[in-house]
Parts: sequence; structure tokens; C-alpha cells
Amino acid sequence: MTSVLRKYNDTRVFLLNEAGILINLSIAFIFAVALSLASQLKIYLGFTPVPINLATLVVCTSALTLGGFWSFISVAIFIFAGVAGLPVFASTNIFSATTGYLVGYALCAYILGKYSENRKDGIIKTSILLFFAQITIVHICGMIGLYIWASHTGLNYTILDVIMKGSVPFLIGDSIKAIITSYSMAYIIKK
Repeated sequence: MTSVLRKYNDTRVFLLNEAGILINLSIAFIFAVALSLASQLKIYLGFTPVPINLATLVVCTSALTLGGFWSFISVAIFIFAGVAGLPVFASTNIFSATTGYLVGYALCAYILGKYSENRKDGIIKTSILLFFAQITIVHICGMIGLYIWASHTGLNYTILDVIMKGSVPFLIGDSIKAIITSYSMAYIIKK
């Protein structure tokens, strides 16, 4: 197992420091496909139009693996595929209750990826960063998008409604995904 982790970390360092455009674009495309698949594994809660899925796990893994620019490109490929009509989003189209989360994924990928480039931070610092990056970036963008969508569809959500439907139900799951990702990456980077 240690040799596999060492090879992964060597690959990660290569992608961040030495790989050419074609290689990075290929890996970004693979992460875009993974993001598409993670978005399709969704659970609707009934009281919110926003489903639970594994997208933030893929976004954070992409950011920690590829760095800021290429993880952003990965999310951009995902978004362009959805705009082109491919069924990649958790919802049926780009203009939905989840539109703001798509913007949040792109911003989170870039910011977290930039932070992670050439970093070897410990588990606690990385977990805290992942948690706050997801909450502040993905959740806030998602709630803004949810509010705009609700206003255009006549649902008249209050700010409290948006918080209760767009963030609170996902705090525990996103925290767990952040811990899993950061623990895995902290372990891998040390190998």
C-alpha cells in the first residue's frame, strides 16, 4: 500500500511541477468525468430542492491533486459539458436550485488548489481549511444561487429558508468528506 501511495504522491508532484498541458488537460478531463459521476449519485431529502451528492469530495480531491488552475479547468469542463446538454449535473439543467453550487465548485477548486500547491500541512490544518473552503465558498455560492432560483420560480424563500435548505442539511456530510479527503491527502503527501 505504501508503494502505491508513494507513486500517487510522485505523480501528484509531477502534475503540479513538471507535466505538460496535454497531460494536465487529460487528468482534468478525468476529474470532470468523476465529478459528473459523483453528481449523479444523489439523494433528495424532500424538504430541499438541493440533493446530497459526492461532488465536493471530487472537487477537493481534484484541487489537492492538480492544484488551482487545472482543478478549475476540470470543473469548467464539467460545467461546459452540462451547458452543452450532457446529463452531468445533479439537476436536469444548469439553471436550477443547484446553479450556485456549480460556481462554488469552480471557485473552491481554484482557491483550495492554489493553497495546496507545494504544501505539506498537517491533518488538522488541512481539515479545517477544507471544511471552511467548502462552507464559505461552495455553500455561500450555493445559497445565493438557491435564493435567485427561488425568486425566479415564485417560491419566495427567506434568508433563513435558504440557509436551512441550502447549507444546514449538508454541514455534517461536507465535514465528513473534508476530513476523509484531508486525512487521505495528508497521509499520501507524507509518503
